[in-house]
Amino acid sequence: MVDLDLTSAKSERVAEVRRLHDRKHRESRGAFVVEGPAGVEAALTRGITELYVTPDAGQRHASLVEAAQAAGARVLRVSDAVLAAMAETQQPQGIIAVCPLVSVSLDSLVESLERGRPTCVVVLDRVSDPGNAGTVIRTADAMGAAGVIMTEGSVDPHNGKCVRATAGSLFHVPIASDVPVHRAIESRRSAGVLLVAADANGDVQLDTMGADAILVGPVAWVFGNEAHGVHEDLANAAHQTLAIPQYGGAESLNMAAAAAICLYATARAQAR
Repeated sequence: MVDLDLTSAKSERVAEVRRLHDRKHRESRGAFVVEGPAGVEAALTRGITELYVTPDAGQRHASLVEAAQAAGARVLRVSDAVLAAMAETQQPQGIIAVCPLVSVSLDSLVESLERGRPTCVVVLDRVSDPGNAGTVIRTADAMGAAGVIMTEGSVDPHNGKCVRATAGSLFHVPIASDVPVHRAIESRRSAGVLLVAADANGDVQLDTMGADAILVGPVAWVFGNEAHGVHEDLANAAHQTLAIPQYGGAESLNMAAAAAICLYATARAQAR
């Protein structure tokens, strides 16, 4: 029989973790929740402060628990009922971590871009759907983007659904959130990247030599709000609009799907 550190689902500690599912509380405490072993393992690369694990999950993921302890996290063994009360999902797989917020300031992101040679930066403009935002962050990571900028009005990247949609990429790629549009435009100039936007009526088709010539250098891709598109100021600041060719009967593409196509085309052009 394993001794448990926490058995009451009504305890203040459980309530405190639950409150981290709210954006205002995350911001005031400077922390957020990661659920499941894959997310926790990715979070270890950036640091975690608390780990809650059921006895069964502790046995299944013993190396993960040991790594968290070695990194200085406070590890508490809890009952299934306690973990369920803390979790946002119905199947947290027996393990939850509390981590410091990972978003960075726009200035620090731009400084890191200036120090290196940014191949691609992603700007998410007022993207409100956490699943879409998380999927784009994951794709940006996979395609080697140097950073993600999220303008004011976008979902919090620490939102639980967004965190899960990133599949750990939240901890791999620098993310600046809640950035005013005018500052996002200024950062493009500072980082020395070409601002391009996806547009169904864009000037250049994505699968052409003309598009490859645009994408071969450092670029900042702008992807807009699911319902309203790109902010007028960002659209006006864009050097080029590129269209994804469509060959079937679909009226349009989901924003995250369109972003994946654009970022793959960019990575392919730059690899050549």
